[in-house]
Amino acid sequence: MLAALSAILSFWFVILPRRPAYDIGFLIIAAAPQITGVFKRLYALKQMDTLGHLMWIHVGILALLVLREWNPGEFSFWPTPREWQIGLFLFLLAIAPLIGLSQAVHFAHFVTPNAHWWRMAAEGAATFFGILWVVALSEELFFRGFIQRALANQWNQIVAIVLSAPLFGAAHLWAHQFPNWQNAVVAAALGVACGVAYWWAGSVRASMVTHALVVVTWRLFFQLR
Repeated sequence: MLAALSAILSFWFVILPRRPAYDIGFLIIAAAPQITGVFKRLYALKQMDTLGHLMWIHVGILALLVLREWNPGEFSFWPTPREWQIGLFLFLLAIAPLIGLSQAVHFAHFVTPNAHWWRMAAEGAATFFGILWVVALSEELFFRGFIQRALANQWNQIVAIVLSAPLFGAAHLWAHQFPNWQNAVVAAALGVACGVAYWWAGSVRASMVTHALVVVTWRLFFQLR
């Protein structure tokens, strides 16, 4: 099953033409395992399905970059100084509304840290770069570099952000338990902030910074309800 799914995703653009209609089909194929929860059935060990999901995204991104020859804008592991600034600015602009929204939908509540400051700093730094280089890089390339960019090419950036953010949120409906609509609502709001960062910088590296900073804040100071 895993080999068959990987083959379909990997060779989609080898067999089919590079046209918008087939791009939509590719997105449906990419979303199907997440919607059906197939990775939880394929992997026997607990939490291994998360690694399978990450690798699935990576395979899809490689297919888009190499075979589809899609241009997502500039990207790499390390943001430029300007991209750090934009990512940090959008984080500071969005974090208060995100916290308020999470409280309103009962997504998470604040917890008082009980660890030493140096331990929290080390944990925060490790979590930040782990999220930046693994989760944020792949998700931002897919949702901002591909989906938002394609929508912007078709219409404009505002429409692209408005449409891509709910899709980003919908991808989080399956987190922990389905339907996790609270997670999806908060993620959609984060998608707006990341979308603006991507639009402003012209690179997913800025939206990666915003994305990672929000996740670190959640991990250190909040607990899911």
